[in-house]
Amino acid sequence: MASIPFDLSINKRHLPSAQDEVVPEEIAESMNSNFLPAAMAHTPANSTLFAQYQNQFEVTPSPFFSPVFSNFTDIQPDKIRGPGEKEQKMRRKLLRESSILIVQGGYSGKRFIYERLNELGIHLSIMDGPDSVWKSEVPDLFEHYIPIDFSEYDSVLQTAMEAIEASGLKFDAVTTFYEDAVPLAARIARALGVESNTPEACDNARNKHTTRKVMGEAGLPVPKYHSIFSEDDLGKACEVVGFPAILKPVFGLASFGVIRCESEKEVREKYAKTKEAMKTSTGIVWSQGTQFVLEEYYDGDEFDVDCLLSDGEVAYAKITDNWACWEPWFQETGTLSPSAYPEDKQKEVIKLACDTALALGFKWGVFHIELKYTSRGVRLIEVNARMGGVSVWDCNKRAWGIDLVEEHAMASLKIPVCPAIPDTPLEYFGEVGINAPYSGIVTSNENWLAFAKENPIVLAIHFLKKRGDHVVGAEKGVPDWLAEIRVASKDKEEILTFLRDLVEVQLKGRVPIKPDDPKAKREFFFPSHAHPYADPVAQRD
Repeated sequence: MASIPFDLSINKRHLPSAQDEVVPEEIAESMNSNFLPAAMAHTPANSTLFAQYQNQFEVTPSPFFSPVFSNFTDIQPDKIRGPGEKEQKMRRKLLRESSILIVQGGYSGKRFIYERLNELGIHLSIMDGPDSVWKSEVPDLFEHYIPIDFSEYDSVLQTAMEAIEASGLKFDAVTTFYEDAVPLAARIARALGVESNTPEACDNARNKHTTRKVMGEAGLPVPKYHSIFSEDDLGKACEVVGFPAILKPVFGLASFGVIRCESEKEVREKYAKTKEAMKTSTGIVWSQGTQFVLEEYYDGDEFDVDCLLSDGEVAYAKITDNWACWEPWFQETGTLSPSAYPEDKQKEVIKLACDTALALGFKWGVFHIELKYTSRGVRLIEVNARMGGVSVWDCNKRAWGIDLVEEHAMASLKIPVCPAIPDTPLEYFGEVGINAPYSGIVTSNENWLAFAKENPIVLAIHFLKKRGDHVVGAEKGVPDWLAEIRVASKDKEEILTFLRDLVEVQLKGRVPIKPDDPKAKREFFFPSHAHPYADPVAQRD
């Protein structure tokens, strides 16, 4: 019987175009081999296995892994480090004909990444599960497909290395654009002797407790927090942290368990409920462990910083406004790039983001770092050791002309990264997610937003639900996304005014849902109470 390709789902907490994927709960146990399993126990970063593999593959590291570099023997590294177009063209030449291994392709919405890498002349191979959606993309996007069984977590590195040896392929770099695969990609790179971000750095970022510990040792601000290994730790955690507090899984489980709690009673209830949902018997096979952390709740305004590192130096870092989340699920609502925050406060946010990435041990590539500016100063939420989704790429390209896919490829190959950054933004980019305010049946097709298409600043409207679909609303859990609107303009005020008017005025009383419970009816949520529609927390008394 032929296998059926599976695709990953969208994390309901993040905007759809952010493309932070999760494994669908309905995936059958028979398809466990396609993704990294629960309680993933990666090969220790100091294992002697790495030296054995390096000897086996006889890899001799060099400062440039692109095979084309040998054709440019007259080029000195210092000659291609500048931000000019001439230097960038030369760096692109070094990219061509290089060979990169992608470890797990992620959600199908990441296709644009691999299309761009192909345009750059890179030879792509992918290692993924036997039923991944990417298997059908050979040879269009990928020249080689290396299938492996990810479910045997005790030996997944050995399995990966045996598959690489059997393929006979050689790689100049190993990378991934999928969060769950970051630790494995780093281990494969180390085993091949290919210089990359270390497994230690990736593990530091992946584990929220370790992230806080490393930051504290580096003198960076950290929240009050307490690790929770079992129910016995809950009382002490509540005593240490206080309330309000945030309960979340240490290794990150999309919207599962990330919730604001107001009392010890609520912490215990939410912990028990989430632990039950995390059991592998429920079909959720994408977790990385069952440890939790309770940490102090952050007030304030939220941001993303997209940071590019080249040999441990910051080559690019820009900030995007994340509008106030819809609590208690911390569901994103909209973004604006570049940020409209006060310039001096932006610098503080960017500094903590970059300082944290470096403290964790990272040296190469693109990072998507989430932070808040609270009433007590800047605080980290988390470090994602990979590029963000399609809207992240799009807003950096539109606002600053920076192609994060291209720059990450260069950094992965150890080609010096030095993009030309304009003094002022080229244009502003904004998006808003429209989620279900209550549960029920969608009653309209795409014409309920037809009027919005008439505005020239609208780039795209993506509909996530169609007529007849049942949606979950705020009264039952994390709300489903109905649609997402993306806009661009040289005037940020035009963007802000249009999006607020769209949701609060033009859509008022026009929710296209027949409610399950008429008493649950409410209007669409919009964060008018917070930045950029209200005074920034950084400027309040």
